Amino acid sequence: MPASAQIAGSMRGLSGASPSIRGEIRRDAAADPTLARRASIAREVGGLREEIRDGRESGQLSRSEARALRREGHRIEASSARYARGGYSEAEVSMLRIRAEALRSAIVAKRTQGLPGK
Repeated sequence: MPASAQIAGSMRGLSGASPSIRGEIRRDAAADPTLARRASIAREVGGLREEIRDGRESGQLSRSEARALRREGHRIEASSARYARGGYSEAEVSMLRIRAEALRSAIVAKRTQGLPGK
């Protein structure tokens, strides 16, 4: 038996039919948009948390500033979890994004002011 026939034979599914080379790839059902939005917000706040940590390590943020900024990040995540229970409305998503952007702006402003020396 030629090698190409052996490979094709090993690709047979449980039904015994060969998969089509033209792209009959099965995809999972569309992801739940609530999960996707929650993950997106969590990822965004996680990135902000890294910026806070970087600011703290570089001496641009004081301990109390970093704590206050982290606390706001936790509030955003808590709101996101609360909204996710009933499914996000567009207004809730918009509000969470605005709060995350406000937190980002606060981080940048505080880091730009920085501390005089380390």
